Amino acid sequence: MYAGHAAIALALKSRDPRVPLVPLALACYGPDWVELALMIPHPREGMAPYSHSIPAVLLGALLAGGLFGIVAGRRGAGLVAAGWLLHWPADLLTGHKPLLGLVPLIGLDLYRVPLADLALEALAVIIGCALYARAVATTSAHRHIVIAMGTVLVFLQLGLDIVISASDPQPWEPSLANVWWQPHLKGAGVLRTSLAHETRVSTASASWGQTIRLE
Repeated sequence: MYAGHAAIALALKSRDPRVPLVPLALACYGPDWVELALMIPHPREGMAPYSHSIPAVLLGALLAGGLFGIVAGRRGAGLVAAGWLLHWPADLLTGHKPLLGLVPLIGLDLYRVPLADLALEALAVIIGCALYARAVATTSAHRHIVIAMGTVLVFLQLGLDIVISASDPQPWEPSLANVWWQPHLKGAGVLRTSLAHETRVSTASASWGQTIRLE
């Protein structure tokens, strides 16, 4: 999820308008920043458990909320932590995310259904902007800015969905526990097939031997 994280930041801001929007937005994208940092100085595979697994998200939320509490006082620390925590269930709707380690990855994988992903994220943006405008936008000019901001977010998401579907076309694989489409587990899939073949051979041999004894 991309624009949806910004929408979550806007919704959290409506809970306490005195909390700055920037740290809320940074927290809502927090696991993505961690994953990006782990890719420096060069891309590496298998980093998702360190940024997007449930333990990593819990730890990140605790650290982000604690840091904000130290720097800015206790007010808003809970909202910053909540923004970090909400990243995981939001991503669960659009992609595949780890629970603890590299397997299993679960999620609805709506990135592979661009129209559905765009509709979901646009709805999140509309709700987030509405909550934000209700709590913060006190003038007509401010409300117009909120509308423009929401429009920009939706169009950015549209562009991202087009790029994702064009550059990395893959079949839709919604799953709560299916891990067999993951490239790094192809070896496990081969092993599974091999074991199944050996079981069939063993069963056939036993049946043949039993037939000979009966004769």
